[in-house]
Amino acid sequence: MTVAVVAAARTPIAAADGVFARWHPVDLAALVLRELAARGRIDPAAIDEVWAGCAEPVGAQGADVARAAVLAAGWPERVGGTVVDRAETSGTAALAAAADAVLAHGSTAVVLGVSSASTVRPGASALGRTYGRPWGDAPAARYESSGGLLPPPRVAERHTAAAGISRAIHDEVTLASHRLRRAASPPAAILEVAARPADGSTVQRNAPIATDVLRPAPADPADLPPAFADDGLLTGASYAPPADGVTGLVLAPDGTPGAIARLRAAVTAASSPFDATGDAAGALDRALERAGLDRSGVARWEVAESSAAGFLALAAVIGACDAPINPDGGAIATGDAAAAEELRLGIDALLRSAPGEIVVALAGGPTGAAISVWERLSADPGS
Repeated sequence: MTVAVVAAARTPIAAADGVFARWHPVDLAALVLRELAARGRIDPAAIDEVWAGCAEPVGAQGADVARAAVLAAGWPERVGGTVVDRAETSGTAALAAAADAVLAHGSTAVVLGVSSASTVRPGASALGRTYGRPWGDAPAARYESSGGLLPPPRVAERHTAAAGISRAIHDEVTLASHRLRRAASPPAAILEVAARPADGSTVQRNAPIATDVLRPAPADPADLPPAFADDGLLTGASYAPPADGVTGLVLAPDGTPGAIARLRAAVTAASSPFDATGDAAGALDRALERAGLDRSGVARWEVAESSAAGFLALAAVIGACDAPINPDGGAIATGDAAAAEELRLGIDALLRSAPGEIVVALAGGPTGAAISVWERLSADPGS
């Protein structure tokens, strides 16, 4: 798999109930679509399909949010939309599907990662009982003898506890994420978005938001109580809360003039629901093999920070390496915008890389893993 990345753009990331609380996800996604067309100098009529990764495609994100964004952006009615839900790895799953379509048909596709946690809370699919309970009873019954299914943060902190990783290490990861994110240069992919804040916010409506909205850094995370269990390793500071944001990119056949990058591989995997990485190790090996690379050829690693424990579990998969891991921090400092954050990992890193450098992004959890391998081409970010 090798396809060209012609343009990339994203909104800032902001925690739920913050500056984007009153934005409808369709409208945010439409902003990104229009920006992608402008940056890539692309006629929207040339787009065959918009693929949207969305971990909670219900409510305001339901009823084909990709197609709704196409119409809201004023794009031609013939442009279709497809939504992919693969929980923690919805963004890469949509990316892989779009890349396969480009390879099979020589087409041009847009990939979006959409998250509006202000309007559609994580777990919203399970909150409305009108149409039945997601998953039914059989999956839970299958694992009842093992103690039952657990939410991702608990799976992650059980994993790191079993590996002998102390609470202090989790707190160090938390502080490092905040420090590095604050020191990083503004990402080139970000487009300015007018604030539509929640009630009680000190931010004025329509104030321009041109960078990610950072959470307050804890003064001393060691003072905070465990968030999920009395003996847990995660706190409210070391867990990335739900966030709002949309990330997008345009894929085209390899060799397309003006491409800023190549997608060399996009691989998903799955494992036991008690595997905190979703078999990220197997997915990483397959992704590097498909890209014709090994670990020594990677210039930069980007690892999802759903929590400090999730980060530590995924980072261990990489093993000893010379290339930096999350040199500009991650979602612990901003909040986790689900599929938008997953795609942000690769896009922000690419646009901070030199031509020829390889970036690998890892995401994963109990529902599966996702690896994407990227190569920077042009020094022009496509803006």
